[in-house]
Amino acid sequence: MGEPNVWSVARLPDAEHRNADVTVNGFDLACAIPADDADEPAGATPFGLLAGSLSACTAMTVRDYLHRWRVEPGEVVVHVAVLPGSPPALDRRVSVAGPVGPELRQQLAVEIDNTPVTRLLLAAMTIRTVLTTGPTARTVVPPTGP
Repeated sequence: MGEPNVWSVARLPDAEHRNADVTVNGFDLACAIPADDADEPAGATPFGLLAGSLSACTAMTVRDYLHRWRVEPGEVVVHVAVLPGSPPALDRRVSVAGPVGPELRQQLAVEIDNTPVTRLLLAAMTIRTVLTTGPTARTVVPPTGP
């Protein structure tokens, strides 16, 4: 089957530590593990990394899709918020500064719902997506917490 092209290792030095040292494809970062009775810590958390994965995958897919149609997307911004619940849900706001006509916008929305990370996560949770294009996209306010 061959070697994996994506890999990750997490290390917790001992039971007292609240931060995991994470290596993703050779890139090191710290991941804070939230305490059950505390607010979310600053920095990367497991759910934050999940949201980051979805936002990065979505942004790259949007750019690549519009380039295939020879549309200059301008700035592409994807905000993803993790909404608490059982299971949690994801709120995704996609803004594309470039002009996208109505027909292409509809096709782009379908493409966003079919990104690899979206398809993987939809089996486990709800992802609510709002797509904004054109000059008004620059004014999209990122979602806030609960």
